[in-house]
Amino acid sequence: MTQPEEFEFLPSTYLTVLAILGQGAQYGYEVNNVIEKFGYREWVDLRFSSVYKALSELEKKGLIEGKKKDESVQTSKKTYRLTRSGKSVLNKQIKMCLSKPPRSNTLFDLGVSAMSLLPKEDVLDALHSYRSNLENGLKFLEYNVQNLDNLERLRNEAPTSRVGRITVGEYENIENIGAVRALFDRPASSVRCRISWLDSFIKQVEASDGFTFKENKEECTNE
Repeated sequence: MTQPEEFEFLPSTYLTVLAILGQGAQYGYEVNNVIEKFGYREWVDLRFSSVYKALSELEKKGLIEGKKKDESVQTSKKTYRLTRSGKSVLNKQIKMCLSKPPRSNTLFDLGVSAMSLLPKEDVLDALHSYRSNLENGLKFLEYNVQNLDNLERLRNEAPTSRVGRITVGEYENIENIGAVRALFDRPASSVRCRISWLDSFIKQVEASDGFTFKENKEECTNE
């Protein structure tokens, strides 16, 4: 039975599943329902089949215990619960996530490192497209923050309004609204910073200030 070292992060899929079980889910399908309903795939790379693999691996590590409701029935669904060791590891992992989250890798940095292989026009088109995507994402995040800030009013006036995939009416039964708000507000703040930086970067690229680009074949042909 192998367990993670004290300062070693569990794979994000395993940690997500462990956290959802820690919050009360018991079945594999319940874990998947929570992932879908609360949009976990927005920040963690999760596939449907990954959940069941994670459950199996967490059980091997002794962090959770699986038990069939009826051992005599082969197709009986397993219920899962955290072991004492699982609770201890989860608490440590949550503290690590909050205090020293691992650096998130981004393919954008790879794109910047290799953009000299493209014509300047293609680079600018891609950067403007990225900015447009960031703006659309920011609107979505800000809309959800606004709805959470006006939850009581919306419950009465527009109960079908949504926060993520959940209607405001359903939030009557959800605790820890402050944490839910932070899950939209923090990335919104990050996106605003990215847009501000990107605007400055686009201006530098437009001015060709310190950059080289691949020659445009059409321009060469016209010459």
